[in-house]
Amino acid sequence: MKVAIVGVGGVGQVCASELVKQESLEKLVLADICIEAAMSIGEKLQTQTRSEILVKELDARNVKEMTLAFKEVDVVLHTGLPENNFYVMQACINAQSNYIDMASVSNDSLWKQLSWDKKFKQAGILGIMGLGCDPGFANIAARYGVDELDTVTEISIRDGDCSNVDYEGFCMYFSPKTAIEECLALPNYWTIEEGERVYPVPFANKEEFEFPEPVGRMNVYNVDHEEQTTLGETIGRKKGCKYVDFKYALPDDTVNALKVIRDLGLNSEEEIEVKGVKVAPIDMVVALMPKPAELAGKIHGFSCIGALVKGTKDGKDKELFIYTLANHDEVYKQSGFQATVWQTGIPPVVAVDMIAEGTLAAKGCIPPELIEPKVFMKKLKERGMQWYVREKSTTYLTNS
Repeated sequence: MKVAIVGVGGVGQVCASELVKQESLEKLVLADICIEAAMSIGEKLQTQTRSEILVKELDARNVKEMTLAFKEVDVVLHTGLPENNFYVMQACINAQSNYIDMASVSNDSLWKQLSWDKKFKQAGILGIMGLGCDPGFANIAARYGVDELDTVTEISIRDGDCSNVDYEGFCMYFSPKTAIEECLALPNYWTIEEGERVYPVPFANKEEFEFPEPVGRMNVYNVDHEEQTTLGETIGRKKGCKYVDFKYALPDDTVNALKVIRDLGLNSEEEIEVKGVKVAPIDMVVALMPKPAELAGKIHGFSCIGALVKGTKDGKDKELFIYTLANHDEVYKQSGFQATVWQTGIPPVVAVDMIAEGTLAAKGCIPPELIEPKVFMKKLKERGMQWYVREKSTTYLTNS
């Protein structure tokens, strides 16, 4: 296998660190417009593998440069900003390289990416949109739950983190720009009658959700996300699912900070002039925040992401919560990364494993839930990312 990673931030570094463990890896290209991090991780990993590691300075908006860089590359992992997805996708078509990304800019953008299905099939390649943790693992966990039930009434994606961080200011554990954008966007949801819709305000429908211990009960809010864009149509509707949504656990101080950013217009991408210099307010905010990779070793607590699938089995009501749980301190001790970026970086590497062994041979553009869940989930554990199922009928029956 020859693999290229475009965007060597925290998630890209996790992917690189995992890929070098793969015996079939022949060549790994680490590409970024700023190559310092790529050089550092590349030098470190070269001591751990016989595979060739090549660092390239590459602009993710330059299709011609990427096309040349992707020649003879089997899979491209785009772990950079989702606003560059289409440029990287076009380069993959040109070079006939399979494509995987972690997120989309918007729900409309996700549908547009999926509409490239014919182009990818004509090129003989596979494109997977949104294969991180959530979206990604969460979609496949939802598919796992849906497959286990006879009928489905509701699919709910839940993301909670009970950790604290050794940092005084405002920070996010994953891409700050993406996190701010999705939290301040109008939250989307899906119903069987109307398809995808949005709630009228951000931070809608606050409620307490009971995550597995030690995370416990946390306040969660509806947030704009990719899962509910596709899950209802791809796997929910055929089993009668009536509602799909995503809720994110946000501490009160984080919600307040995000509201201040919004009220001051600091989430705007429209450039303004400040003392003769033009700058987009959101870029200034992000520049003042720590990069997720810089928080490694500073986060203490647990991260839990899962899919709650409600329905029936053998004529009885049943709920399944399929989830992954990670301890930030343990993940850092074992890998050198914080848990959030680690949880995001493992799923795309599992897809590369499956492509290498031929268990993921589809062509065209697909969302993650169209990957065979049992094969994927088994290999996820082989990569060290544990997942569990909490089952409920009238009482909790298992917690394994």
